[in-house]
Formats: sequence, structure tokens, C-alpha cells
Amino acid sequence: MFGKKPSENPTQSQSIGGNITGSQVQMGQAGGDLTAIQRGNSDDRTQGMTATDVVKLLEKLESAVKASSLSELEQEEVLDYLKPAKREAGKENANKNLISDNLKQVSEAMIKLKETSEAGKSLWQTGAEVLSAIAPWLGVAVHFFGL
Repeated sequence: MFGKKPSENPTQSQSIGGNITGSQVQMGQAGGDLTAIQRGNSDDRTQGMTATDVVKLLEKLESAVKASSLSELEQEEVLDYLKPAKREAGKENANKNLISDNLKQVSEAMIKLKETSEAGKSLWQTGAEVLSAIAPWLGVAVHFFGL
């Protein structure tokens, strides 16, 4: 009767666009109407990644570790966590938490090596690529691995 006539169009609008490389969260709160639109393309590296793809990436990292000029002890430090992660990823119902925890140890070892040797710097580049690609499959952010 004396009230304001409701508008046919929303009084507020919000839009987000761009690439989505993991997850992106958008929240809106309004006293009146709110329209929110989110558009984006998923990063091609993570679309349809399978356990087989993850195992192949971990094999790539394992080969890089073995081919590096790191000492045998330094290689062993990385491989002690990488091998169980790869083995678990190859299982039918892989425990992603176990894989994540092992790969976090791999990442921490490689970060330490990166800071102390040239071979570690080179290996870190390969490791960062592999871990970045696998992180969404594991359901963790790349920051989990110190990237």
C-alpha cells in the first residue's frame, strides 16, 4: 500500500571471470536483490587427471631426482617419500591424504636442497611443475607444497 514497489531487475550485480586453477570462491551479501555471475575456464592441466596421470608425473619427478647431480644421500632423502606416494597413487582407492603428506615431505626436502645447491635449484623447477599439476587432484592448494 504505502511501501516501495519491488523492482523487476536486481538492484545489485557482481561478476567474476578468468581462469580457475584449483578453486575460486565468491560470496555476496546484500540487503536487497543480488545477482552473481561467475565465468571461467578450468586449467587444462587438471581437467580429467587420473591416478595413472599422477603416477606418470611422479615417475617423471623420480627420474629427475635419479638423474640429478645430487649426492646419493640427498637423492635418498627425496626418494624415501616420493616412492611411497607413487606406490599409493597407483592403487585403485588411493589414500590422497597419505600421498599429500608424503609429497609435502618431498617438497620440504627439495626446498632445502634448492637453497643449498645448484642441482637442487634445477630439481626444484621440475618438482614445482609436478606438484602444481598434482595438487588439484589431491584436493590441496599449491601453497600446501610451499609453492
